[in-house]
Amino acid sequence: MYYNDDQTTLDTKWVDTEALAVAKKLVTKDFNGKPDRNSIKSSQLRKFYADVKSLERSWEYQGCSDAAFCGILPQVKILKAKAAYAQGRGVVPSAFTQWVSKHVDAVSKPSDFKAFLLHFEAVVGFCYGEGLKD
Repeated sequence: MYYNDDQTTLDTKWVDTEALAVAKKLVTKDFNGKPDRNSIKSSQLRKFYADVKSLERSWEYQGCSDAAFCGILPQVKILKAKAAYAQGRGVVPSAFTQWVSKHVDAVSKPSDFKAFLLHFEAVVGFCYGEGLKD
């Protein structure tokens, strides 16, 4: 999903146009161009991003091995349930849950996880560029 035809290099659209498109779905705006109440809350975006970065640190601490990746993969996959729970509580929009589900489903090997990390980082940056406030 993330790679060019050679299956080894990341397609730059995931850190550029695709990430911007996601940010625009997550940061909806009112008639004045300000983020509205249906936008993702910055605290929730930071929480999920911090969770993913924590998994990355855990994997790196274990030497980025395939075995270590297999150890964190269940925690990557549970992000879907966490997003669904947050949506049920009304703290994240359905667009976020759908996005998390789609991308978590695409993670099956270490290179997918690295690509997802970069994509998520770009989404966070673009969300703040779209006016999301702390």
